Amino acid sequence: MTSSSADGRIKVVVKLEKDEDDYPPVDYEGLWALPIGEGLFQIDNVPFFARGIAHGDIVSATFEQQELRFRDVVRPSGHSTLRLIIYDEKDIPSVRALLEEMGCSIEQSHIPGLISVDVPPTVSLAVLRTSLDEGEAQERWGYEEACLASI
Repeated sequence: MTSSSADGRIKVVVKLEKDEDDYPPVDYEGLWALPIGEGLFQIDNVPFFARGIAHGDIVSATFEQQELRFRDVVRPSGHSTLRLIIYDEKDIPSVRALLEEMGCSIEQSHIPGLISVDVPPTVSLAVLRTSLDEGEAQERWGYEEACLASI
């Protein structure tokens, strides 16, 4: 049974690879996507755990076991995906404001302190990294680059 929304979006399920620390804490992630035909879908949210996928990417998927399963990124969008774990939850609003001011959009996870960040092609990753590295050095957060746009 596929999951869909009133606005025509559908869930594309991505199987996740766990690392040596048994992370991520789930085996699959459902990403909202817009069907664009011929087994292709445009990702319409920022992944929390999936690697190599960004907002706006065109992906292929097939129905398996009553789910739409991710196959491959067919056409990258030029967006990048970053993830931050913010150590003090009181910092989330200010971190959100900082990233939005820089031109990024944010999605907050059900996991306390975890946010995913959509970095559109108009935002300089080099400038963004400077701010992220500074916050990491101050031990305000940790971050990872889950999907970097090819230049």
